[in-house]
Amino acid sequence: MSGSERVESAETVSGAGTGSESGFGSAMAACLREQAVHEPHGRLARIFGVNPLSASAGEFYSAALGELETAVALSALGPDWMVAHSTLSANDHVSADHLVLGPSGAFLVCGRLHAHSRIVTAGRMVMVNGRRVAYVRDAMVGAERMTAALANLGAASITVRPLVVFVGASGVIYGRMRAPVPVLQLGELVRWLLYEPTVYSAAEVNALVAVAGRLESWHGQPAAGSASVRLTARFERLRTEVDAARQRYRLWVVAGGTAAIAATVTVLVLVAPAIAGVFSG
Repeated sequence: MSGSERVESAETVSGAGTGSESGFGSAMAACLREQAVHEPHGRLARIFGVNPLSASAGEFYSAALGELETAVALSALGPDWMVAHSTLSANDHVSADHLVLGPSGAFLVCGRLHAHSRIVTAGRMVMVNGRRVAYVRDAMVGAERMTAALANLGAASITVRPLVVFVGASGVIYGRMRAPVPVLQLGELVRWLLYEPTVYSAAEVNALVAVAGRLESWHGQPAAGSASVRLTARFERLRTEVDAARQRYRLWVVAGGTAAIAATVTVLVLVAPAIAGVFSG
């Protein structure tokens, strides 16, 4: 990133996202903001694949990746769907909560960020790397509260269904007991939603969207435009730089290992006759 680009990036992310410093998109904005004021590495560091992220930007990077992947996934729902993102602050493992409205109904998507983690679920039980978490219970309580909130705004007939969605997990193992709340990986979410039976017409969806737009602490948009296009585009470019640096670093590691093996073989070839002579003598 050049100096002018970094200044532009800092100005852009200062007002990007949902308009809140704590809601969906805040991690991407914070990561870009921290990176924008970081002096870029020199040419030699770039050649050797030194991580371009500053230490402060790196603190937000994993959460920002989760936000980017979620934004891309939800945008695949298309214009017939609306997504409202929670603007409330979240803990380290909460990617974000999203209210998704469309032909298949209303869903509270409880995103949980656990990069490279192993998930096991059976019934109400969910374990992350062997540690039990209460995500199913939390999703059910959240959906009940959202149903009540929409009813208070005039949508008394709607029932919000909870979903637990893992972002970045290495895999989910399902036990024999069926969970009262669907537990999915992010890559499964859109297909799951689109394959649910149609329960609302386009007019009914539009009416629900109008009601949901009055919810406090939620920021709603059409799914096709979820999150800021400029924000996600800038973070995607940063992600490309980080991935390219990692690839170059791996190539240098492989090249170094190959050179070390070659040097060892060469030494053995050269000294082997001398060693053989010592033992034979």
